[in-house]
Amino acid sequence: MLKSLYISNFVLIDELVYEPASGFSVVTGETGAGKSIILGALGLLTGKRADSTMLRPGAKKCVIEAVFSNPGKPVWDLIAQEDIEPDDDACIVRREISSNGKSRAFVNDTPASLSLLKSLGEVLIDIHSQHKNLLLSNTSFQLDVLDTIASDREELNRYRQIFTAYEALKREATELKALREQDIQEHDYLAFQYNQLVEAGLQPDELPGLEEEARELAHAQEIKQELTRFYQAFMDDERGASAALHVASEALKQASKYMTAVKELQERLHACSVELDDIVLETDALNEKINYDPERLALVSDRIDLINSLLMKHKKQTTDELLILQDELSCRLGVIEHYDERIEEIERRIEDCRAQLVLQGEQLYRMRSEAARTVSSHVVKELSKLGIPHIRFEVDMERSEQPGKDGFDSATFLFSANPDIRPEPVAGIASGGEVARLMLTLKALIAKHKSLPTIIFDEIDTGVSGDIAERIGVIMREMGAVMQVVAVTHLPQIAAAGKEHFFVYKDVAEGQTRTRIKKLEDEERIQEVARMQSGGNLSPVALAAAGELIKKSR
Repeated sequence: MLKSLYISNFVLIDELVYEPASGFSVVTGETGAGKSIILGALGLLTGKRADSTMLRPGAKKCVIEAVFSNPGKPVWDLIAQEDIEPDDDACIVRREISSNGKSRAFVNDTPASLSLLKSLGEVLIDIHSQHKNLLLSNTSFQLDVLDTIASDREELNRYRQIFTAYEALKREATELKALREQDIQEHDYLAFQYNQLVEAGLQPDELPGLEEEARELAHAQEIKQELTRFYQAFMDDERGASAALHVASEALKQASKYMTAVKELQERLHACSVELDDIVLETDALNEKINYDPERLALVSDRIDLINSLLMKHKKQTTDELLILQDELSCRLGVIEHYDERIEEIERRIEDCRAQLVLQGEQLYRMRSEAARTVSSHVVKELSKLGIPHIRFEVDMERSEQPGKDGFDSATFLFSANPDIRPEPVAGIASGGEVARLMLTLKALIAKHKSLPTIIFDEIDTGVSGDIAERIGVIMREMGAVMQVVAVTHLPQIAAAGKEHFFVYKDVAEGQTRTRIKKLEDEERIQEVARMQSGGNLSPVALAAAGELIKKSR
């Protein structure tokens, strides 16, 4: 419930504190006193747009703060999602507006977004003005009323879970079909690319080896000629390097008999001689293997050209990258070739999901139909007491072939205030006063079935008076037994029914106008109700009548 509201420097308000009680209380005041200003301030706490024109002239900053006690689990859940710490058993919402037009919001002294304020506003307070009656033209609101009376939240949540899965499967099927159509058009080209790579028989890191082999084959004769010349340079019997090394080695060997240092040199020369002999033998072996093979050269060259053409075509650098591409094409072709199987499987799951939706939807329909009878009976009974004796009210339930997010059902409230006129949709046939009374009876019925936030009725009693106004006051007082209800009213019958009475007025001092609010004591309350009944003539008769009305309403 709204425990307190603090407003400073907002329009005509310099500073104001409003502390409504639990149950049903009323707010009255002459037209233009500032009742709408207070409601406007409350509206800012529910995330509505703010600007610098809302500041009291000359003020640098406007502050609006509301304290809600025992707000309940939905509020704590919203706060927890934003990592905001709870403040004991209260939720404190504050809005600050600077003269430069900047606005800041806080929840429990922690900076908060306007979207959070909007979400909190939906579960903390319901400011029900005349334009809220337009909800009766909203079929979603009408269905929501039935769901509230039916207490089908668990069944509806289960339906929505199935519907979410159903819609996801439908999107997946649609996307798969679109991909199939797109990929089928590319299938032949992808298959050609894949087959070309497979037929190439590529090997990892193949190209460098082929290029080296091609160089050897292309220059086989030059290589063989140079290797032969190398062999001859070493192995010539008279002038070869081998013979010279042998002579040199013998010379050092003889000298080493007389000088130890020469022996080490002779050993080193001998080691070089052995290594050179090995080089000569290996070179000779290579020479034997090398043959000029033009057919092999042509084959290797063609292979290199094929690989280079594939690298260029696919913009790759190595055969390893081409092999990766080959695997990717294989996978993609596999996907294309199995699209029908995947789509068939998803469509089977869609049908299973739809069957579950139908069963769950039928359960919802039965519960809503029962709730529709309850709503119709309640509305007829209550509106007949509110000056519509010939009320005809029905709930037209229609079922669609296609599921929606809230079921297969739609509900339309049909209304007629005359016995000879067939009921038609409320929005098109009921007068403003009739719609206001209908909305009140629905709110009263809803209050018996679920916990509602603080509700403020802003002059929804327009167009009624007398016994009807008195009955409206009774309904609001009954609602106040289970929730906090505030009525902003000009009707004395409703004002008399309140548990507490607050009066909004203008105070002019030193050339400045300020909006004030005060809680009326018993005598002040009698005077205010008398003023509402008879204008400014507060005669003893008027005061006595006002006192009697208040006593009767209690």
